[in-house]
Amino acid sequence: MLNQGESPAEFFDYKHHPFADTYRLKTPYLGEQDRRFFKTALSLISTGKSFALCGPSGAGKSTLIHHVLSRLDVNCYKPALVHYGGLQRNGMLKAIADVLGVDTDGRTVPLLIKLQKQIMLMASENRSMFPVFAIDDAHLMEKESLMDICSLMFNPHKETVAASFILVGDETFLKKLQLQILAPVKTRLTGLFNLNTLNEKESLEFIKFRLSSAKAPDSLFEADALSIMSSHCRGNRRQIMNMGTLIMTEAFYRQEKTISSELIFNCDQIEISE
Repeated sequence: MLNQGESPAEFFDYKHHPFADTYRLKTPYLGEQDRRFFKTALSLISTGKSFALCGPSGAGKSTLIHHVLSRLDVNCYKPALVHYGGLQRNGMLKAIADVLGVDTDGRTVPLLIKLQKQIMLMASENRSMFPVFAIDDAHLMEKESLMDICSLMFNPHKETVAASFILVGDETFLKKLQLQILAPVKTRLTGLFNLNTLNEKESLEFIKFRLSSAKAPDSLFEADALSIMSSHCRGNRRQIMNMGTLIMTEAFYRQEKTISSELIFNCDQIEISE
């Protein structure tokens, strides 16, 4: 019988909900491929390179890029994330301008020119700050926006790189960059990296990592229940988070402090065949 006065945190005895999206872990779970890319990304940024990170939804691309940006020295870099690449051309320029503190009012000077001048100014100051932009959902960017990005990468006065861009998109973005019309964009990217979903072992580690980070009791999940989650979600972190949320909601409704395989199979909101 559901106790209306008791919260899930009190009932399950955790500090945070293990599968909530309302907080970000200081250090996320990194699989083997994540760790390799993390080191590569920092190395490329340190030499002023730009690159693309592609992969299926739920592979952990956005989380990984957040982690990369958070590890940049704020005394040397100005990291920024544009959360949505589906903005129209002027909207994308305004999003970048907002990060750089560039005034978007007035029509005397085109916004793209203002951004170029601001980026060059940042590089010429005594205490230079190298801009690093990450654009999520880059597969939704218009061709013109991608071309604008190219123009912001280079400092024509010094003949050096002016900013690094990390373009984050799904599997279709790789195909999009192969188009002849986008050759100028592709040639300016040092690498096109593909991030895969977790393998089954890493999926299990990811779930346990979330539980440990939330300070949840060891008895919250039975071993069989963890294995079912791991295999059912096929390494998709977003699906793991969603499935975990639904299962814990079901357990709270039933007032069961330990999540078993039986509870998962009997959960109406999840379709799993035994």
